[in-house]
Amino acid sequence: MADTYSKDDMIEDLQEIKQHIAEENLQGAAITILIDDIKEHYEVASRFNWKKSKGHYGNLLSRLIKTYGH
Repeated sequence: MADTYSKDDMIEDLQEIKQHIAEENLQGAAITILIDDIKEHYEVASRFNWKKSKGHYGNLLSRLIKTYGH
């Protein structure tokens, strides 16, 4: 895996997550749990100051919140 994340990587991850949500017919609390898991990844990256990962998860988290309104 590359040591940097691009916007394309984030968009690809976002599409995979959206596909997973649709395929599993996740709603409400299940989507919230999924978003919370991604938030935990963001927090770990922030604590360790992994700038590229922090940006990746931060952007992904932002898009998911905008899409699913949590």
